[in-house]
Formats: sequence, C-alpha cells, structure tokens
Amino acid sequence: MEYVIETENLTKIYGKGKEAVKALDNVSLKVPKGSVCGLLGHNGAGKTTLISVLVGLTLPTSGSGKVLGYDIIKESINIRKRVGLLPEGFGFYDDMSALENLIYLGQLDGFSLKDAISKAKETLDKVGLSNEMNKKVAAFSRGMKQRLGVAQALLKDPELLILDEPTVGIDPYGAKGFRELITSLSKEGITTMISTHLLHEVGMICDYAIILKRGKLLSYGDLKEMVQKVIDKIGLTYEISIKGNIMDLMEKMKNIEGVRKIYIEDNKLIINISPNKRENILQFLREGGIILEYFNERTIGWEEIFMEIHGSV
Repeated sequence: MEYVIETENLTKIYGKGKEAVKALDNVSLKVPKGSVCGLLGHNGAGKTTLISVLVGLTLPTSGSGKVLGYDIIKESINIRKRVGLLPEGFGFYDDMSALENLIYLGQLDGFSLKDAISKAKETLDKVGLSNEMNKKVAAFSRGMKQRLGVAQALLKDPELLILDEPTVGIDPYGAKGFRELITSLSKEGITTMISTHLLHEVGMICDYAIILKRGKLLSYGDLKEMVQKVIDKIGLTYEISIKGNIMDLMEKMKNIEGVRKIYIEDNKLIINISPNKRENILQFLREGGIILEYFNERTIGWEEIFMEIHGSV
C-alpha cells in the first residue's frame, strides 16, 4: 500500500520546564493514498499542531515524518508545493470578487497572470462557484466562503488536501454540499485529510480515521475496521416487542448463547448480544412461535463509537 503521510514518534513540545506543553507525544501513523481521512479529537488534542508540523509551518521537537515521500524537516518546501491547505479561520479580501481573490493568490503561488486567471476559473467551477465568481466575497455565505477556501487549496493541483475544521458554522445545506464536493474530489484521486470534531461528518464521508487525545495517538486506520472493533466490544442491541408475556420471553432468552444483557424497558425487551451470535437470536425467534410486534436493532452513533475509543476527557 502507498502512503501519503508517514510519521514516526513525532513529538512537539511548546515551552520549557514546568511551562512545557507536549502538543504531540510520539505520534506514529500512516495515511493511505486516495483515502478521505478524518483527524479527530477534542480542542487541544493536537490536530492543528499535527497539520502544522506535516506541512512545515512548525518544526517537530523530535521524531520524523514524510509527506508525499518528502521529509517534513528537510524538504518542507516541496511538500507545500504539492499540498493544498485550508486552515481554520482562513480569510479573503471581502471587497474583491471570488475570482479576483484567487487570481491574486495564484500569482502569490508563482502563477503568471494568464495561468492564474485560467486556474482560478477552473477551480471555481470545480467547487460550484462559477456563477458567483464576479460577486464580492462580502456577499458570500459561510458555506460559499468554505467552497472558495477549497478552491484556493486546489489552485496548485495538490496531491494531498488538508482541511482544518472546514464545516464549522455551515448550515446543513452547506454541509451537505461540502460533503458532495469532497466525495467528488476523492473520485479524482485526491487524498484528503479533514480535521474536525463533528463526528457525523466523518462517518458520512471518511474511510480512514486518526484519533488524538492530549497529543497522544489513540487509534488510526480503516474506519470500518475501527467501528467493527467497537461493535465487537460493546455488542449489538435489539429492541423487541411481542404479542404475549414479555417476562416469560425474557426468562427463555437469558440462556441463549451470546446474550450479554437482557432487561425490559417501556414494555420492550432490550437484549445485548455478541455480534457473532446474532443468528442464535434470530433462530430462536423464528422457531419459537414468537409473534413479533416490533423488532429493531439500535444504531450505534458516532459519538458512542468515538467515546469508546477516546474514553473520558
């Protein structure tokens, strides 16, 4: 497998002595090429510090890393040429149009005026802002500004796109459009890292995840595999309602192999089982002559999954 990001014992300490803060603590991870990677953690987890170290905006205290095959310390200029970064709290010139902003930024990146105009129009079209290119940014909604930010990050045809809290403050419609944009970019082969605390966003668009806590790496890897580990740990939970004596049913189901917990709540039977023993429950219900009124598997929310991995704050 080819990786776009690789780190080994990456550590960043701010300050000295008693005032020292370890923003990153021996972080070793890999991010596969072509993935949409969610970078998760509470405020102060080290997400923005990790991004800053990866793109060479700050040096690590110790450890090493590579981005797109380039050393983060010795070859940071090569990294910045190939990475599109949308930092948290980015801004544009409000009295200039979207097109004018991108032309200006393109020239700062080394494009000729002709190439800057061409590239600006191309990226505005890619993010769905072609019809708004001549409108002043002051008139843009938060969601439109986020799209303009992505357009800026795409100017140099990056191999890796890094977005720091890109959906903060966006309404649901804007967030949906943003997810669709990231999905379309992924199909073009662009690897994307999204730093966020909005867990449902990660679940909707990411296939890979990194979870940090106070500078330490708690977990990273394929998102489906991470979710499955949580399910294996906490089990599957079902809600069952029947025609008949629910207490009698509870007594009968207590001894089924794989049942971890069983109780009655709001006249429904709540049963938690080992995931690999699901068929035992279904077989019992099929063969036991049970008349079901209601049978539902409780969905495990992203917050629950995150907290199982993350633990208490």
